[in-house]
Amino acid sequence: MQIVFSDIDGTFQEMGHPIHEINKEAIRCLQAQGDHFVFVTGRGFELVQDMMAEEGLSCDVIFGNGAGLMVKGEAPVLTHTLPYKTLAQVIGILETEAVFYFLHTDHGIISPQAHLYEAQFQESRKQLLAELGERGQIIADYKYEFFYNECLHKDDVLQFMKEHPEIKVIKIELMEASDEKRERLRAMIQSETAAIFQSFVQTLEIVDPLATKGAAIRSFLEAFPAAKSYGIGDGENDLAMFEAVDVSLAVANASPAIKAVCDRTIERAEDGGVGRFILTELVSREDVVHEVD
Repeated sequence: MQIVFSDIDGTFQEMGHPIHEINKEAIRCLQAQGDHFVFVTGRGFELVQDMMAEEGLSCDVIFGNGAGLMVKGEAPVLTHTLPYKTLAQVIGILETEAVFYFLHTDHGIISPQAHLYEAQFQESRKQLLAELGERGQIIADYKYEFFYNECLHKDDVLQFMKEHPEIKVIKIELMEASDEKRERLRAMIQSETAAIFQSFVQTLEIVDPLATKGAAIRSFLEAFPAAKSYGIGDGENDLAMFEAVDVSLAVANASPAIKAVCDRTIERAEDGGVGRFILTELVSREDVVHEVD
């Protein structure tokens, strides 16, 4: 049996681009021959569920960078979430440093009032335009819409969480345009109870130290001891996945540091690199509906 573990953002789907049709075809062909495809993502399970429903996909999902597992056809299960004590420590630092943040929870996405961080959003937009051009504009527009309209805004996030202990926090995500400040935040937040890493442009994520893609994949693979495993990613949070699989692959749009430690590099996310690899090398030819061009 073959099992393909794939990151979503920047790997299976490029920001600002639709999911390549060949990626969706590859999942169906892989599953048709009895193999597994598993999304391994920093997204919360609701965002992944919405994406799969919209795209007509169905597979297992490791979400929240390993905080939970959603087996195909079953309800999602959270395994490693952030306790209130850790929330208090991290949020205290972020609010003192005036950094915008949001919580991915099992009750949606919670953030402070977005308008208080307007200057930070505009600085982020300026940096994205300078570094990425038109693609940066797309990312900035998406983030702006998301922060203002998709988050549940609270005047006092920490107090709200204290009053609602039933809400489980999968991860804390923060946005900061300054490279220097992001590195300073890393040093301030990293601890025995909080793991921090960069997941996307200008973005850091904080999770429970046991909520890693690598730990979740190792647990998943216990049920398939004879399987050959592949891990496909593009970012720092995928390094733990690379260590847990038999074959690690980075898409060509990954950073040089990520490509330097993987076994192989495949085509870019926007060109359907995940699907082209699967259809070319892992799927029997009779199962391929369309030729890989």
